[in-house]
Amino acid sequence: MATKALAHGMGSFFKDCAHPKTGWTRCPHTYTIRYRSATGRQVEESGFTTQDQAVDRLTKV
Repeated sequence: MATKALAHGMGSFFKDCAHPKTGWTRCPHTYTIRYRSATGRQVEESGFTTQDQAVDRLTKV
């Protein structure tokens, strides 16, 4: 799986589970993204099944 480099401060993506980060590609849990909106509020979106979907959403925001 190709990973995309995010600019510093762009936001973050993660899984809210006990699995180690090295095993996320095999983990059945969904990805969650977190970023700051234009008003400065923290926004969290979840339900992304792949890392690429999560990163694509972050880059669109």
